[in-house]
Amino acid sequence: MKNSLSKTAYKIDAFSTSKIIFDESDLVSLNVKCRINNIFSETTLLFPFSKFNDLLRFSGVVGEKVQLKVSDKLLSNEELPYIIDLINENIVFTNCTLEIVPLHEENSSCFCVEEITPLSFLQQTKNLRTNMRDFHSVELNNDLQQNFTLVEFAQMYFYYKGLIELNISENAAREKAGLQNDKLFKMAFCAALPQKSNAFKPSRLI
Repeated sequence: MKNSLSKTAYKIDAFSTSKIIFDESDLVSLNVKCRINNIFSETTLLFPFSKFNDLLRFSGVVGEKVQLKVSDKLLSNEELPYIIDLINENIVFTNCTLEIVPLHEENSSCFCVEEITPLSFLQQTKNLRTNMRDFHSVELNNDLQQNFTLVEFAQMYFYYKGLIELNISENAAREKAGLQNDKLFKMAFCAALPQKSNAFKPSRLI
């Protein structure tokens, strides 16, 4: 699908989908709501089937839920194209960055997905405020080793403390560190506490 030399590329970190359409071709079409250039709108995303599978693989519980629906459709005797209606299921993808280009320049009704990159758990938490505003219900993918997740939370707290020492206000420091959510702040605080063993020693803030 790489045919975007003259087209503007955009990146999105989250989208909700209400409908998935596919057939025996290599393309999967998703009706979505997403924020492109800070404008929240409805559009269509076209995925090569391999990249659509990557999206599901990287998306934790949400990806598994959609994968089951896709599998059920493939095993059904329904006529093509297969249509999966998700309008009442609040399916939101927030675990990957998608690089997209418009199918036709100067037309935002359809975009082609060219690259998919998984987001770290730290970046997902930093995006949480915007995603909660846009989609209300968001599931973070924390399929990481426990110690690695604790290190990331601790680093968020150390960053917050460093900002406080620079005389930045409490609210601004928590926002910059991605810790506006009180539960996340408490988790980061606990992760940064000195451990009884030497198994976990976060690096100091640079």
